[in-house]
Amino acid sequence: MSSVTSQQPRRAVVVGVLGSIGQLLARQLAIAGYAVTGLDIAAPSDSLADNAHSLRVLQADVLSPSNQVKAELGTADILVLALAQNVLIKALPVLAPHLRSDCLIVDTLSIKSEFSALVDQSNLKQPMVGINPMFSGDLAPAGRPVALVTYRGGDAVVGLLEWLRAWPVSVFEMTPSEHDRTMALLQTLGHALVTGFGLTLDESSAPLADLLELAPPPFKVMLSLLARMTQNHPDVYWEIQSHNPYSQEIRTRMLAQLSRLDVMVNTGSRLDYHLSMAVLRNALAPLNPGLGDTSRKIFEQINERPVSTEASRQNLGDFRSRIDRIDDQLVDLLGQRLQLIREVAQSKKDNQTAVMQPDRVLQVIERCKARGRALHIREELIEQLYGLIIGEACQIEYDVVGGPRESLFEASPSAFTSTAESLQ
Repeated sequence: MSSVTSQQPRRAVVVGVLGSIGQLLARQLAIAGYAVTGLDIAAPSDSLADNAHSLRVLQADVLSPSNQVKAELGTADILVLALAQNVLIKALPVLAPHLRSDCLIVDTLSIKSEFSALVDQSNLKQPMVGINPMFSGDLAPAGRPVALVTYRGGDAVVGLLEWLRAWPVSVFEMTPSEHDRTMALLQTLGHALVTGFGLTLDESSAPLADLLELAPPPFKVMLSLLARMTQNHPDVYWEIQSHNPYSQEIRTRMLAQLSRLDVMVNTGSRLDYHLSMAVLRNALAPLNPGLGDTSRKIFEQINERPVSTEASRQNLGDFRSRIDRIDDQLVDLLGQRLQLIREVAQSKKDNQTAVMQPDRVLQVIERCKARGRALHIREELIEQLYGLIIGEACQIEYDVVGGPRESLFEASPSAFTSTAESLQ
């Protein structure tokens, strides 16, 4: 993967190019001299295309590739799959038949063991490697660490290593098991703690803006980490928690230590607490004073309120990207909800339960309206939204259960009072 001449440009295809890591890798490949074609199911971003470095972006569904996409794959020297695992395992069998046998396949999964097992069972002949940048794609990569797992080696993998080190980044080569054990500590543990911190705050109903005014630096750091996580697609963190074979063990150990702290406090074991802090101090001794100095610098920088500076820094495209991510989440959740409805429908059929449950409809809509009021969402909007969602759910149930169909609005009029008033 060395630099290339203008007469014989090497070609790269990056799938999932509008994601954080996809964008990073596409740009780095283009800078290295590759003619890069980025593919994404979302509409292409004008800001990503780079004519100076031969980077173009196409909107495409890789699960149903067009002839143009197949042609791009057929000339690719490297295929980067910057996709969630559930999408990647569907996409790879579709894309692989169109690749040359020497095309290097690169995944960016956060978890490697499960995919490694799939590779071992496959008939794929291409060299394959997995990388996991230990940073988001919006950060400058120079000097940062990247984990690398080789599934199938070859000269192309050696070239990839040279390319990464030229960024420059620090490459850590691991087996799939070593990678996932390490990520359970580096990612599962930290993300779980930050998520628990956020959910505890949310459950408290405390006004975050007021808390932030009073907050000491450690609280601001935790809240900033939480904000950073919520800017990314939740599937990133879901895969880390659910697909890593070592994640459950780490969460169990973390909860055990929190329980141990709880016991210390409840039993007044001050000495045990002091001993625990001494153990931690000794463990960190080889890394200090560096970590302490880093903490001080972070605390100095985080004292500024981020709200106005963040808002002024974002342009219309940034806002639209954030809206697009939320829309993706809404559609994903809607799909999950309707899939659950299909399971409910089968249960109703097996137990001879009626499709229409007016009390349940009223309960769901009233609960959602109450939650919406706290977020200043009009009750009429909640009713209309859930009228459509529950109406669709009823049709799914009728398709499974059978029998005469009843109108949702007529069966549960008390659940739609705001909508009825607006129609009068």
